[in-house]
Amino acid sequence: MKHVLILLLSVILISSLNAQNTTDKGLSSICARSVEAPLEFLASDWTEGREVGTRGEYMSGDYISSIFKLINIKPLGDIAFKKISREDQLKGKKAESYRSYFQNFDLLTGPREAEKELHMIIKTNYSSINKKLINGTDYLMSDNPGSMQIEGPVVFLGYGIKNKDLKCDPYSQLNLKGKIVFIISGFAGINDTLSSNYKAIKNGEKFSVGKIEREKIENARKAGALAVIRYNPYKRLHPEKVSNLPMYYDNEFYEGDKKQDDFYLKEIALPNWDNKEEIPLIQISKAMVESLLEDYNKTLTPMLKSDFIMSTYKALELPGISFNLKIKKDQEVIRARNVLGYIEGKNPKEAIVIGGHYDHVGKYNGFTFNGADDNASGTAGMMALARAFMERGEKPSRTIIFAAWTGEEQGLWGSSYFVKNIPDSLKIILNINLDMISRTSVKDNTGHYLSMDYTKGNEQFEQIFKNINKTNNFSLNIEYRSEKQPTGGSDFAPFAAEGIPVISLFTGLHKDYHMPNDEIESMDIDKMVEIIKLAYLGLSDILKQ
Repeated sequence: MKHVLILLLSVILISSLNAQNTTDKGLSSICARSVEAPLEFLASDWTEGREVGTRGEYMSGDYISSIFKLINIKPLGDIAFKKISREDQLKGKKAESYRSYFQNFDLLTGPREAEKELHMIIKTNYSSINKKLINGTDYLMSDNPGSMQIEGPVVFLGYGIKNKDLKCDPYSQLNLKGKIVFIISGFAGINDTLSSNYKAIKNGEKFSVGKIEREKIENARKAGALAVIRYNPYKRLHPEKVSNLPMYYDNEFYEGDKKQDDFYLKEIALPNWDNKEEIPLIQISKAMVESLLEDYNKTLTPMLKSDFIMSTYKALELPGISFNLKIKKDQEVIRARNVLGYIEGKNPKEAIVIGGHYDHVGKYNGFTFNGADDNASGTAGMMALARAFMERGEKPSRTIIFAAWTGEEQGLWGSSYFVKNIPDSLKIILNINLDMISRTSVKDNTGHYLSMDYTKGNEQFEQIFKNINKTNNFSLNIEYRSEKQPTGGSDFAPFAAEGIPVISLFTGLHKDYHMPNDEIESMDIDKMVEIIKLAYLGLSDILKQ
């Protein structure tokens, strides 16, 4: 019996040693302390809300790069040069080059509101009428490109829908170069889920009116149009603010009749260095449409019916009608920086990008918008994953890029720049995006909700994450959503637009979204740690494939 006990204890001891040897050091490194440490700095008042191009955002970028350097993540930014003394310059010495952690790019910034004038010109055989239109009643322009002056004739494309299943492509019917495209919002049957038009356009995907409208504008731009005029038959044209209402601005931080300075009054955009001119979008009133069309009821009423066959509509030039638009905008150039590092893989040219944006909305009217959840949480998660894969101590099958994006809050500019300027001609095969991973959504009654959006056709991702969530007894209530080309207001969208598969992790919007009280004290650190562990184990399994 004594020998049996000794043998049994030996087996237990050997099993214990083997378990210790197989412990995943990377997974063990992901804990509350390792997550809270970067969070406490990134979401502190010292970083002043991390608005792109500001001192606080630059300080945050320097901090992230120093952590990368500390944990031995290799730099993947621009080539930079060490400073040399004037004496060495006179001796003819050249500055030594090195790889930095910063991918630098320029942005144009200025007030969102611009000086603008819109004229409708009507010419007949006998006269020419130049009518100046009134901003707020005749038309609205919420998003304006840079300064420009354009004039062109008008072409009516109906709904402007381009859809193979419905055999619609009005953009191919006429030469649109140098012309202004007039379209109706949405499509016939947009409010009728049983209509054939609705079913064909949705086609099993998540329905998004915004995506459809963006595609219309992009199709018009590609066809050479100067601008898009859009009419929404279901919605009145309302200016943002009328002049006679007292205390128009009223929220928990401010009540008054004057709009305070804030992040949303500012516009930031990538310069059009690639000659891709953004075209203006002009919303017009019903009265304006009646001026454009000879018979509003005869032309539009049939088109608004659910069963209208959109392929039967033929693009129509409106003879004698043109628009003249002038936009004047004051803009300046600022320098922005993505922070990029990597672990080289056994296949060094194929790469997976793990990213989260480190910018937020800044400091206004005495309030610091610390953006603890949005998105110090995702940035800290990305940094924890970088440390975990280094602690793991083995070369991954593919290169892993760790990215802290900037400019997300004003248009996904950092990630957009990256996908157009990928360093070292790496082939990106997957993007994992972490954005707002530490709070409870206003719609979440459990406190454990997490959404995982991914590119349709990669259902193995869903199965991997389901298995990990179950076998590790995580408390996460994960909603899995797939789309052919996922879209949204976070940094996975530019990757998806380029045909790169994506996985996006997000816990949802909460009451403090883009408010000054998005503070670290409101974060659920335990939930955040589980999400980071889920991402680590999920990527580990993906790398095995």
